[in-house]
Amino acid sequence: MRHVLTSKKPWIVVALSAAVLAAATSSVSAAPTPRWKPPKALHLDFSGDPQAFGGVGTVTTGKPATQVGMVYDLCNKDSISLRTDLIFCSGIIRLVGGDKGTIAFEAAAPRPGLAARYPIHFDGAVTGGTGRFKNLAGQVDFTQTGPAAYDVSFS
Repeated sequence: MRHVLTSKKPWIVVALSAAVLAAATSSVSAAPTPRWKPPKALHLDFSGDPQAFGGVGTVTTGKPATQVGMVYDLCNKDSISLRTDLIFCSGIIRLVGGDKGTIAFEAAAPRPGLAARYPIHFDGAVTGGTGRFKNLAGQVDFTQTGPAAYDVSFS
């Protein structure tokens, strides 16, 4: 037996169309939400690395400072004037404490000469994450507090 919708039941067609459109719209507009947000503030310390501003460093949080991970980055300089350089960095913050995973970032910052006045503020983009930070996206805010030290927060 075959059933055909007739003009006597137009509300069924309207209801089915509305249900299909609502389902399609909600699945398209539903953005992935992060499973976990990173700590409000982290401290990156590259003082043990010979490059001082990039390479390998420790990640700490709290007072007294507790090491919660490591940071790895690769930076490149392009001269933009006689007095300063622009530093382009890609990096990964690897947290190994209770909230394990990595946070990937990219940033560009003016690199002052030897007469730097700290703090120096710049921002970057969170480009992804793994583990507890899967689907993480947003902005990373850096405050350089010394030649090899950075405070980091996320927004």
